[in-house]
Amino acid sequence: MRARTGRRGRGKWNFFESVIIRETAIMNLRKLLSRLSVENQGLHYKLSIIFSLFFLAPVAGFMYFAVKYDILNDRHIPIYFIALLIFSLFGLIMLRKLFDEVIRISKSISQTVVDESSPSQTPQTGDELKGIVHSFQTIERELRDSFRHLEKKTSDISTLRELSDLCFMTFNTQDLLYITLERALRLTDADIGSVMILEKPKRDTFVIEAGIGLGDIAPKGMRIGFADSIAKHAVINKAPLLVEDIETDMRFGRHSRPQYAIKSFICLPLKTINDVIGVVTLSRRKAGTPFTQEDVDVLVPLLSNAAFTFDNLRLSKESEDRSSQFKAMENLSSIINSSFRSSEMLHAILNEIKEVIACDLAVILITNEENRQSLFIADYQTLIPSSLNKGQMYVCDGTVFDKAIKQQKYLILHDTGVLSHPVEKEILPDHGARTALLTPLKMEGRVTGVLVLCNIPTDALEDKIAVIEVMAHGLSRAIEKEKLLIDFARRNRELETLRQIGGALAASTFDMDKVLKHTMDMIQVIMDVEAGSLLLLDGNELEFKMGLNVGTNIDILKGSRIKLGKGIAGYSAARGESLIVRNVKESPYFQPDFDRMTGFETRSVICVPLISQGKVLGVIEVLNKRQGEFLKSDLQLLQSIATTVSIAMENARLYGETLTMAEKERGIRNLFQKYVPKEVIDKITLGTEERPVIDEFKIITLLNIDIRGYSVLSHKVGPQKTVAILNYFFAAMGEVVFRHHGIVDKYLGDGFLALFGAPVSSAADADNAVAAALDMQRSMEGVTDYLQKRFGASLTMGVSIHTGEVVVGNIGFEKKMDYTVIGDSVNFVFKLQSLCKPWPNGILISEKTHHACESALHVEEIDQYAADTDSEIMKIYRVLGRLQDRI
Repeated sequence: MRARTGRRGRGKWNFFESVIIRETAIMNLRKLLSRLSVENQGLHYKLSIIFSLFFLAPVAGFMYFAVKYDILNDRHIPIYFIALLIFSLFGLIMLRKLFDEVIRISKSISQTVVDESSPSQTPQTGDELKGIVHSFQTIERELRDSFRHLEKKTSDISTLRELSDLCFMTFNTQDLLYITLERALRLTDADIGSVMILEKPKRDTFVIEAGIGLGDIAPKGMRIGFADSIAKHAVINKAPLLVEDIETDMRFGRHSRPQYAIKSFICLPLKTINDVIGVVTLSRRKAGTPFTQEDVDVLVPLLSNAAFTFDNLRLSKESEDRSSQFKAMENLSSIINSSFRSSEMLHAILNEIKEVIACDLAVILITNEENRQSLFIADYQTLIPSSLNKGQMYVCDGTVFDKAIKQQKYLILHDTGVLSHPVEKEILPDHGARTALLTPLKMEGRVTGVLVLCNIPTDALEDKIAVIEVMAHGLSRAIEKEKLLIDFARRNRELETLRQIGGALAASTFDMDKVLKHTMDMIQVIMDVEAGSLLLLDGNELEFKMGLNVGTNIDILKGSRIKLGKGIAGYSAARGESLIVRNVKESPYFQPDFDRMTGFETRSVICVPLISQGKVLGVIEVLNKRQGEFLKSDLQLLQSIATTVSIAMENARLYGETLTMAEKERGIRNLFQKYVPKEVIDKITLGTEERPVIDEFKIITLLNIDIRGYSVLSHKVGPQKTVAILNYFFAAMGEVVFRHHGIVDKYLGDGFLALFGAPVSSAADADNAVAAALDMQRSMEGVTDYLQKRFGASLTMGVSIHTGEVVVGNIGFEKKMDYTVIGDSVNFVFKLQSLCKPWPNGILISEKTHHACESALHVEEIDQYAADTDSEIMKIYRVLGRLQDRI
């Protein structure tokens, strides 16, 4: 078996070997015949053959006939042969020159073709004529190719011109990119392409702005990661990327994606002056051939022109946007500084924002000052159906709104459908918001709210971030201004309330019931509450004193008491602390006893204690704010009112005590004044110094008045009438002393001593004393007439006046003290009195008094008298009256 198999194998091998030998022999024969073929020989060889055929055949025929007919013996035959040879030689030479020229031309043309054509197009035959024909055919093909290239270049130039014209005519970047892509596909004979622009500001994502032939595989607006795209190489290198076969291209090492539909593609960067803004990608040529560098060279000027125009349009659009933004900011500033207030101002600002940034829904969320985790809707505008409500409150802890507030940076939501928090879903996707931009409203480093803009076009989003933040800052200023105005107005109302309460207290007759009733009514108006009450502390219980808006329940509440520590009011009074309870159901201190008694439903409470000098007098509580909830400002206002009420109550108490003390003091003063001069009482009671008010050396004027014939009179009329006469006399003369700013120091039986200059001194003390003496002198006529009619007695007197130094003070001991004066001057005035006897109702003054008087006196000198102190001789004058003032 093996032998047969071996023989078969050798037989087959011998067969193949014989076939190969035969084929080789045939090929060698063909090559030999081809070399021997005249067609493959040069012109010289053909010339030799042709000349041989033309020359040898006639010569052979001639020789044949010459031999046959014996022509060779003719003597002209050599000449003929010589001529034939000469002419044949000349003919051969001429043909040889002609053929040489043909060969030279053939070589020249062949060399030209070799120089300007590829080696494959070089003629490979030895026949110069065929070479010439082949060269002309090659030149013809080159001309046809050049003409086709010329037509293509003409078409390319026409396309570039059309695009250039379009660049000056269109102002829409989308149209420009689409037309550029269309022209690029036409220039490269391709049918699939796209234009991708780098998304600002991070430039980490391509966005498809135009596409042809991609269908749903890569729709417009699709985002492609920069790191995952081959196009990044064109951006990084800023040079075209030509891929003839991606499966064999060692730069990438991966297969073509399905959307390219072919292995070859071009990716060209769109370069502006400053940077690469995107790429143009072309794939799948209609002919199925790969892209070449020639295609790249054709597209470069097209895309450069398009990129330049795109950049100009972008800059122009940015300029227009900036202009509109500046206009919007100017309008925004005008709105902020206008008379618009509250929702009217916010609505106008939202209109300006929507003029600059197209969006379907704009919402202003403001932080709740009392609960920073809560936001409420201050205002909104929408182009889509919405059930949002102004003032609606949301707890936003853990939401994207909370994230934007904490980061203090804008937050872009490309797909709100992925949100899961109930508050997020309620505000955004439930109201048709597919995308959203959250911008925190910042003011002086703190966030006061969030501006929410929904469904902003993606192509405009990144470019509008800066202007949105600026307008959000303006909105923050507007909100802060509105808040300050509201606070200012509220403070003004509060101050007006406090002023009215203070005015009511100041103008009141300290009827506290009326004042408190007026105060409670004002609290209801200024705080906008449903009800309230005033409870006063009585021992260990609070007693209902007064209420506001309690209606028919006043009779039920009168006399109601709350123990300290029980209920919100009891807790506030026991601790001396203010309480603000926004939801009584959540308060451990709330007691519903009063609600059950009155049928009133308490939802929220502010309770403030009335405190005076560290002691709780009672509490004021207000119930259920009509709009919104109680704020800290409400608590502060009620505390101010409570402080005012506490002061009023304390003032009323002190006023009562003061009235009692004043009444007692008045009685004591009236009694005391009979024994002590009024000036002394005033100085003692009104003085502020702790040292004794009266203990001093003073120069004063002393006046002594004495009744003449007192002893005779007393025996004549008896003791009772004597006392009556003295009292009348002292009353009349004492009034004169008081009228002239003097005081009666002491009574001396039938006279008294008066002081001018104690306890209060003045420059007119001497004048006052003299004036008083003259007044006494004039009044004696009336006194005498009265006594004569009443008692049947008449009086005369004598007045002595002296000015000198005395000791003024309280003289005596603890159980008995007198305010009086002592000294030589006192003794001298009494001595001077003894000189008055010769002149009834006469007035004598010392020389010192005369010199101390500012007014001119009509006097006469009657004597000289020696003072006991230093034996000084002083003149004594009798006063006759007054002259004009001597000044």
